[in-house]
Amino acid sequence: MDGDALDALLWSEGMKLTLPLPPNRANAREHWTVTWKKKTEYYTLARNALYTQRPAAPPETRMRLSATLYLWAKMDQGNLVARLKWLEDSLVNFGLLVDDSERWLDLQMPKQVVDRKNMRVEIELVPCKDQIAP
Repeated sequence: MDGDALDALLWSEGMKLTLPLPPNRANAREHWTVTWKKKTEYYTLARNALYTQRPAAPPETRMRLSATLYLWAKMDQGNLVARLKWLEDSLVNFGLLVDDSERWLDLQMPKQVVDRKNMRVEIELVPCKDQIAP
């Protein structure tokens, strides 16, 4: 089986990845340079985690993103979803998502688990059968 066929097979079944937990941005009131520094640090951590897991680049297709966040304490759902924004941007920057718009991303409501010793986010990317027209 050549590399392209193997990549196609992997993407037909989806991909599971573990990434660092993005910072909690709920009610953040800080100078923009502090936010920029945190975002840049997260992008670097996420990129390094993705490189170590060596995911194959997907075909240009709409993807379903399911996430489980392992947190210090449970959060309300609105802040839980907002916490995934930098992760979505990292996946786009790495080339695993075409874009984080609704046309290319079907974001499922994330799950949360309390795990104070190993905080992280585990995601699953699966190609969607339904596509949204431009």
